[in-house]
Amino acid sequence: MPEDIKIQFAARGSMPYQEIKDISEEGILDILQKIRGGQYASLLLAPEEEDLDKFLMMESSSDLIFLQIWDAETETAWSCFDPAWLDSDEEAPIEPSDGQSVFQMRNTVPNTPENRELMAKCAEWYIHTLEPYPGMDWLKMTQ
Repeated sequence: MPEDIKIQFAARGSMPYQEIKDISEEGILDILQKIRGGQYASLLLAPEEEDLDKFLMMESSSDLIFLQIWDAETETAWSCFDPAWLDSDEEAPIEPSDGQSVFQMRNTVPNTPENRELMAKCAEWYIHTLEPYPGMDWLKMTQ
């Protein structure tokens, strides 16, 4: 695992008061532990606080997890996915932290301890590389 911390911004949602101030190595370990424990329903990680052209976003409910990495420069999104829902346009019952985003069922996975562990690995990899975690199957979408 690379050691540099490449994010400059972390938040538990879209509201200013939800910003995570500590993004030191110790703070990162706390974020990852809270993902694994299901304590974070939402998470936003970005290399720059003012420019969200590149970010990792996680939103979840008690049943589902949505995780996506967006890169505006390449207009590419990488998302977790459920093969059983790939042909569906059904909306996932996840309450977004911004109050307006809509997530498709195809871009979710069940909220299980195993998947929370995988989401923590994805977040950790992104924090250190700003790239999608190579140990996960991603649904890659381009515009």
